[in-house]
Amino acid sequence: MLADSRKTVRELGLRRLLKCRKTANQQEIREFKLPSLNFCAEDYIDMIDWQSTTITEPPLTKCISNEELEEMILDIPAEIEILKYPCHTQAVERCIKLVTEASVAVCGNTARDGFIRARIASRASLPVFETKSQYLQVFNEN
Repeated sequence: MLADSRKTVRELGLRRLLKCRKTANQQEIREFKLPSLNFCAEDYIDMIDWQSTTITEPPLTKCISNEELEEMILDIPAEIEILKYPCHTQAVERCIKLVTEASVAVCGNTARDGFIRARIASRASLPVFETKSQYLQVFNEN
């Protein structure tokens, strides 16, 4: 919501972020729960029922102070600069490739889930080498 092109949505995102900071309990470990989604919503901001959901702050916005948030609410910037992290790491790309392969290979949710779990289990049974010398030791033994 902070990166939305609409000023009202950015303001709503900033206000929700400030609210979740005020209600956050820093002493307890938060449990990750996926909120139920309303797929009939007109806009993405209405997909989650914000009143019944416990809102927690995303880690990327922890570097923004409360004073900066309040200033941004008073004068909504055209673009809110948040730290940019690559979200497509090699592990994410590998998972996307695996799900794509499963979608092409089998039909149905259960079969696709089984395909993915079998592929992951198969990969887990392969030996892992930290260095090239470890690989060469195993290769030379055979």
